[in-house]
Amino acid sequence: MFGGIDLMSARFVRHSFAPHSHDELMIGVMHAGVKSFRCGSARAYAAPGDLVVVNPGEMHTGERERGRELAYAALYVPASAVASMLARSRGDGPIIEKTVIDDPDLWHWFDQAQGLAMAGLDTAGAEEAMICGISLLFERYGSSQLIQTEASCPKAVDRAVEFLHARACDHISLEDASRASGVGLFHLIRLFQKHLGLTPYSYLTQVRIAKSRQLLRLGEPVAQVALDVGFADQAHFTKRFKQFTGTTPALYARSMQ
Repeated sequence: MFGGIDLMSARFVRHSFAPHSHDELMIGVMHAGVKSFRCGSARAYAAPGDLVVVNPGEMHTGERERGRELAYAALYVPASAVASMLARSRGDGPIIEKTVIDDPDLWHWFDQAQGLAMAGLDTAGAEEAMICGISLLFERYGSSQLIQTEASCPKAVDRAVEFLHARACDHISLEDASRASGVGLFHLIRLFQKHLGLTPYSYLTQVRIAKSRQLLRLGEPVAQVALDVGFADQAHFTKRFKQFTGTTPALYARSMQ
């Protein structure tokens, strides 16, 4: 994944982790079973829908407490990636003050980031979900409050919008849009939300769907349209098209005949 972030999908019944630590921030996205673990001197429990967050260097264990199996996704985020996503210096060193977090908003972002990245279908979507998750995690549970520095900056938004329209059908990342805008990724997402009411990835998807509708009206096959407008495959394209239009590309194409 971008920024040196490692991903793992774990599923086990009997395995127990010996005490260990990580150099990275570890975020566990719980899916099934109840996890029991020690972090420092305290024992904690995490259930499906929870996040387990272990700061760099914290000693911890892990084992199944209840349920037929323990299933979760783990994301390992280096300090340099955290600093980049938060648009702050690496030396600031904020930590997360809760080990088990029950927060549906955060769980959604990290689950989406891991799912998209593991599927390898949507780099920009995974990237944006990860940035939104990290920024929200530190806003709500960080040891020091994030200072938002975005001023009114419509020129950066305009540059990003122009880039997204010009390159919408290519396989681009949010880092590409960030470079085109002249501001960092975290700042760019904030500016889009402030000035346009949606994220850069949502805007990119909107542009792609608009282009796909033009091609479908011209009679181009759905599978070819998916590739032409930048989607990895027809299934992913169909899912996004229906989210934005309420119908499938095939039904839309037939209605235009």
